[in-house]
Amino acid sequence: MSDTIRFPSVRQTVLDAASELGFPEPAITKMVVITHGGYYVGHRFLFDGFQAVWMMAEGVIRFYGDDGTTLKTVEVGQESSIKKVA
Repeated sequence: MSDTIRFPSVRQTVLDAASELGFPEPAITKMVVITHGGYYVGHRFLFDGFQAVWMMAEGVIRFYGDDGTTLKTVEVGQESSIKKVA
């Protein structure tokens, strides 16, 4: 993938990987913006039964079960810029 990842492609990657984990029609129940020091650093996607966390600088999406176990890790590249949250 390119060095610049756009949010819609990350969201689609999350949905595709969720399907591969055995959730045939995954529905995001909630999305949370993750910030650190006032800067946007990623997103948390909540589903029934699991969650996915995308940390932009790490270039990965990690999937966790409700009990906290890591289910899957998907590489998605790194973002080339950091945006300040208002």
